[in-house]
Amino acid sequence: MKQLTTLRSFVSVLILTMSFSHTQAQQDYGYTEFEASGSRDAHQVFLKGLLQLHNFEYEDARYSFQEAQSIDSRFVMAYWGEALTYEHSFWGRFNIEASRETLEKLGRTAEERASKAQTARERDYLNTLETLFFSQGTQEEREVNYSNALRDLHYKYPDDLDAAAFYALSILFTTYGGRDFTRYMKAAAITEEILDKNPLHPGALHYNIHSYDDPIHASLGLRAARDYFKVAPSAIHALHMGSHIYFALGMWEQGTDRNTRSFEEAVARQKNPTDLYSGQAYHALTWLIYSLSQQGDYDSAEDRLDLIETQVNQYGDTSIGPRRAYVGARAAYIIDTQQWQNHHASVEIAHDGLSDFSVATDYYLQGIVALNRGDTVGALTALERMGGEKEILSPDREIMAPRLLRLALQGQIELAAGRHNEALELIGLAAELEGQLPAEYGPAVPVQPMAELLADAYQSLGESDKARSFYELSLQSAVGRERSLEGLSRVSK
Repeated sequence: MKQLTTLRSFVSVLILTMSFSHTQAQQDYGYTEFEASGSRDAHQVFLKGLLQLHNFEYEDARYSFQEAQSIDSRFVMAYWGEALTYEHSFWGRFNIEASRETLEKLGRTAEERASKAQTARERDYLNTLETLFFSQGTQEEREVNYSNALRDLHYKYPDDLDAAAFYALSILFTTYGGRDFTRYMKAAAITEEILDKNPLHPGALHYNIHSYDDPIHASLGLRAARDYFKVAPSAIHALHMGSHIYFALGMWEQGTDRNTRSFEEAVARQKNPTDLYSGQAYHALTWLIYSLSQQGDYDSAEDRLDLIETQVNQYGDTSIGPRRAYVGARAAYIIDTQQWQNHHASVEIAHDGLSDFSVATDYYLQGIVALNRGDTVGALTALERMGGEKEILSPDREIMAPRLLRLALQGQIELAAGRHNEALELIGLAAELEGQLPAEYGPAVPVQPMAELLADAYQSLGESDKARSFYELSLQSAVGRERSLEGLSRVSK
């Protein structure tokens, strides 16, 4: 087996294969070795799909696996791979019917499907999907059982780095109660072992970043953040992923670089740059707007926000994507810049099909814009419409955001009315509740850290010492956030 000892700045497009033997693949999606039974040509395309799968390039991976099937209809692992392209457990998205239909091309029963495998290892791989797609139980129950099946696969084939990588990923996506450091570090340890053996493995680099992308552990993910985009430069998601680490550390320049690369690659793949953007393009673009704002480059951030507004105008009537991206990005931009008279602050967005999180974010922005324009009635109208009335508790930030934003808007309405104690109590409760949530990565969720808002309130009341303590608290989870840094500087003079 070829030993990989160094990272290359650019990974050439080269695939070397041997049917039913250790297979070596090196291309601009990364490098892995994977034994599989079937024709040499099908094996070559299968390897490309496997690397794309590790990079979360699901649609591209699906095409590759289907192409491998068309070359060799008996190439069992190509059906395994295609079935997984419909299962995006890390993002909470799945199409179990499509996954089942794919596997049923091998046979209607588990026994029929297993009989098509040429080796015990291939049968073991197929059996993990029997657990995920055909067993009884809820989605979460099947995912947990699938993770256990992958654990067994990993222990049975300790030299199979892909089995190890998929097991590490499953540990992450079966952590349902919010970020659990014990489980995340277990996944991290597995990926570290893979990288010791193959530093070009895209799954290991990818899942390593996901394991470390919180402010406490992010420094441990810097190696993967620096290397991943060089290992898989053709993967849109790989170009973006390093920013998970950079955002957690407040390294905005590097975060801007990664998301610029990711967005430009996504647009380059379109037939026309003005076509509807892909989900990955919007994802990179919203993160890019945030990091540019943190760098103080507001003009560049607004230029990118203009791109999303154009997409809303062109495609917003028929697609949720541009509206969802615009709601989040413009709220962050207006709050971070405090430009209450900016054109984007007044753009009306239809809420049809948007999540409670997005709707609450949009009404929160409307409310604070109204307050800063002296329109108390407008702020109260936004409060009435935004939701978040239920006193829920959840480790999920997007689920908690409507409640937190409602408390925050109520508090600011009270503050504007001169009812200071009531205002501090409401915003203080929001800050307390947010402080109980697991640390996360990326642009702030909710759209403004509640500790920062509480610090703003204390500063407005002339209580600099209390303001300082809450700006410092905000910066513990929102490392390097410009508004909190500026606030801390003001009250420390």
